[in-house]
Amino acid sequence: MYSLSDNYMTTVFFKINDVQQHEVEAMMESEGYTSKAEFFRFLIKYYKYNQPTAKQRIEIASNKIAETLRKLKKAGKLNKSLDEQLADI
Repeated sequence: MYSLSDNYMTTVFFKINDVQQHEVEAMMESEGYTSKAEFFRFLIKYYKYNQPTAKQRIEIASNKIAETLRKLKKAGKLNKSLDEQLADI
């Protein structure tokens, strides 16, 4: 198990295409990163700490479903009851 007190760092190798390389270089320059390693470590931390929680993901999905249902109802495409819809199946 990895702990924060470990000072060991693993080397990771991967390839990116030329377009991605130019994008990375542009972002590094605009944000002031001095190395690709520093840039990609930041991306990992950013991803880790900016992911919505399970509760937030459920709320986002629920809001999207509710909005879709409102649009369908407004368009007159949601007039049947659930029982009527299931009877059609």
